[in-house]
Amino acid sequence: MNISFADTDYKIGSIKEDGSYRVQNRSGLYLIKKGNSIYFQGKFRRNHFSVGVWKKEIKVSDAINKWNEVKSWCKENNKLPKNFRQQETQNPKTFWSVANEFMEDVYKPKNKERTWKDRENKLNQMLQYIGKDSLISDFELESGGRERIKKMLKDVYEKNDAHDQLVRCRQFLKQIFEYAEDERYIKVHQNPVYKKFQWEGVKHQKKGSPTLAKTITSKSWGEIPKFLKSINQNACNGTKITDLAVKAHLLLCIRSGVVARLEWDWYNPEEDMWIIPSQTAGLKRKKGDLDSDHLIPSTYEINSLMNQIREITGWQKYVFYSFNGKKHPHIGEETINDHLKNLGWNRKQSAHGWRDVITTATQEHSEIHYEIIDRQLGRMPHKQGTRGHYDESSLIQKRRGFMEWWSSEMIRQGLKI
Repeated sequence: MNISFADTDYKIGSIKEDGSYRVQNRSGLYLIKKGNSIYFQGKFRRNHFSVGVWKKEIKVSDAINKWNEVKSWCKENNKLPKNFRQQETQNPKTFWSVANEFMEDVYKPKNKERTWKDRENKLNQMLQYIGKDSLISDFELESGGRERIKKMLKDVYEKNDAHDQLVRCRQFLKQIFEYAEDERYIKVHQNPVYKKFQWEGVKHQKKGSPTLAKTITSKSWGEIPKFLKSINQNACNGTKITDLAVKAHLLLCIRSGVVARLEWDWYNPEEDMWIIPSQTAGLKRKKGDLDSDHLIPSTYEINSLMNQIREITGWQKYVFYSFNGKKHPHIGEETINDHLKNLGWNRKQSAHGWRDVITTATQEHSEIHYEIIDRQLGRMPHKQGTRGHYDESSLIQKRRGFMEWWSSEMIRQGLKI
């Protein structure tokens, strides 16, 4: 956006829209706002330079002075902004400053807000162990950095059997140190997390989501009829909204987190279809797929269920509005799964494990192609690789046929709406 700011900080606090704002005309200095993150970024000869995070590291006047210093140095030495960092030897870089720089320059632009917020939380957790004043050079291989990282990961994650968290943090650290190598903050080939640790996962036992899919064969639906009968009986006395949310989850073929956040405005009556915005939490779209809404063709059975819930929450924004919600105005992500636990299916069937049931039962009891099932479940393998550059198909009519078959089959197997 072509908006200029004087070197005063109070104006920045009033910015509401995400975007790029000129700090000074023709200076190449911009203020970038992304969600709750506000930082300064300079542009010189088509190269970007992270000047600092607003207030947290730097104010407007400081950002202007810093950027002017960088530009002057680049012009005098005929260098690019990234080379400026290499000559800042009088102020050795800390791990914390390099990690923040990596987050602002590299990680945030490539990842969804929810992802980088998660990594930011992990970074803060690791900093409690590492310390903000630790120099990035102290983590070089030859300085024993691999042993320090190993001890931290073991103490913070392995002791708590948080294997998946450990792997994510190790991969995140690897990216930070790769960035430090590129910027010459550490020597080349001194990345302490250049490969995984041998002890990772040795004691970890992978646990899949409980599912009744294993009981399904080509001749039988296994324990599914018994499961659906249990849903109908609602022996744990779940609320009407919870009961209908669980049944909607069984019919809609989408993750429970999306069902919990479903909004009335997402239903298109002319198309008889639910259109889920691509950025909906729980849909799990990758950064590159954030322009791909998820389509759920509705059916007679789904419409009948929605007519019931509309009588209760039709005046609200959310389909499954929570009258007692404290954290969200809609039911929580775990509400559907918790209800299944309360019904006694804790070790047999989870909300996420229902995706296994859909995939297995449809392949065993219909002629519907696997790709149709895959797409309706919200996965997007067709958008990967070379095919992803060309394939813009939705296969919506075939998916509608699948949804109609699945809905009627659920009723045939015992689900009552």
